[in-house]
Amino acid sequence: MIKKYFYLNTLLIILLSGIISGCIGGTSQKSVYYVFNPVKAPLTADSPMTDRGLGVGPITLPEFLEGPQIVTRQEENLLNINEFHRWADSFNDQITTVMVDNLSAMLNTPNVVAYPWERPFIPEYQLYIDFRQFDGQTAGSITLEAVWSIVDTNDSKRLLTKRTTLVESTNSEGYKAYVAAMNLALEKLSKEIAESVVGVLP
Repeated sequence: MIKKYFYLNTLLIILLSGIISGCIGGTSQKSVYYVFNPVKAPLTADSPMTDRGLGVGPITLPEFLEGPQIVTRQEENLLNINEFHRWADSFNDQITTVMVDNLSAMLNTPNVVAYPWERPFIPEYQLYIDFRQFDGQTAGSITLEAVWSIVDTNDSKRLLTKRTTLVESTNSEGYKAYVAAMNLALEKLSKEIAESVVGVLP
């Protein structure tokens, strides 16, 4: 009986030692940070924005997308917020920055700025974007749904309002492919907006 208790106590000590050493000396999971990349090629060399300005923003998002963690959709009504896959900057700022860079390249003009802007530069036109959805599944597809408007800042006249819905396949599993699909969706949204700007402005 004494040997049995001695054996059990020894086994318990070994197990506890393993757990403690794992907690103290083990390596914890490191966070991975993601960014969007802008396009490079201009949409047109003859842009109506050459001598004008376009302000991008405000951009609004569903509140659950505002955090630093990347949000995915496990099921239709079930979200996953991952603590170890994060945006390098706020999600809103990531979108705003890449939209400004994309539109600047596509419209072939440096006169595209993010909201809020400061004097002495005040853009003649302003782009409002309300994202209704921008998420999806890592091993499936992402959905971008946004309502956006182009407004003349001189008289607050709305020149154009559209709803855009884009679905992009992630092509493979994992967060890298997921972010790449989101990046491509933003590129396509930027192109649609740039083409609309070219068509709507005098």
